[in-house]
Amino acid sequence: MSDADGRPPLARLFAIAYRQLVDDLHRRLRQRGWHDVRPAYGFVLLAARDAPVTVTGLVELLGMTKQAASKLADAMVSGGYLQRGGAGEDARVRPFELSDHGRRLLHDVEQIYAELDALWAARIGADRLEQLRADLRAAVAGPDGALPAVRPLW
Repeated sequence: MSDADGRPPLARLFAIAYRQLVDDLHRRLRQRGWHDVRPAYGFVLLAARDAPVTVTGLVELLGMTKQAASKLADAMVSGGYLQRGGAGEDARVRPFELSDHGRRLLHDVEQIYAELDALWAARIGADRLEQLRADLRAAVAGPDGALPAVRPLW
């Protein structure tokens, strides 16, 4: 589907590209033995990569209810991707930290991202891919040049 001049809207192209990249990422993760990874896990793991996160922080980041964020975090703890920080603290505010298992998953994700980047570079050329990356960064970065947090589309 295209607009009146025959060009598909950018939002549609971005949605298609995003979906293809996410589907390819999860297919490759399964090939590497990561069979229980859900797409929502990536948002949580990225948030917890640099600092512990709380359920309240996940609610703000993911735009879901506190109950849903708590269930997601608990599932990730059960799967070994997160661990609860600071024993003895109030469990309602105790942050979640990335576990070693979660770090290994993020490492594999980064390797797969590099593979997917290479596929795109083969399709459109490495120079054009880097220009696309620079243009997208310029389009979405804040006034200070920082990229906003990655948030799900739901």
